[in-house]
Amino acid sequence: HVFEGLVQRGVDSHMIELVREMYRDVKMYISMGREKTETIYICSGVKQGDPMSPLLFNLAMDPLLCKLECEGEGFHHGGWKVTAMAFADDLVLLSDSWDGMCRNIGILEAFCKCTGLRTQGEK
Repeated sequence: HVFEGLVQRGVDSHMIELVREMYRDVKMYISMGREKTETIYICSGVKQGDPMSPLLFNLAMDPLLCKLECEGEGFHHGGWKVTAMAFADDLVLLSDSWDGMCRNIGILEAFCKCTGLRTQGEK
């Protein structure tokens, strides 16, 4: 989904390939004192601590935020409507009503179904 977002925004194909290469064969391990785990392969998500991660996450989330802004039911204050707040890899949905929140969650669920992204509602 991230790479599709880069293409849609007209990012140069060479830059997209560089980003794609950064995410190819990503692996890590957990160090515990003098011992470390077997290699763990990372197959999804953005890299924790990578300076590019917030930008890539925002590019991936932008279509959702635009959809919520146009069709969602947000929290109203001083003539403004706020449907969501996004920072780093966190997203908070806002609404004045239960029905509005249900609508916003429906938009989020449809977005996740189309993109293959998942939510962690308990966060």
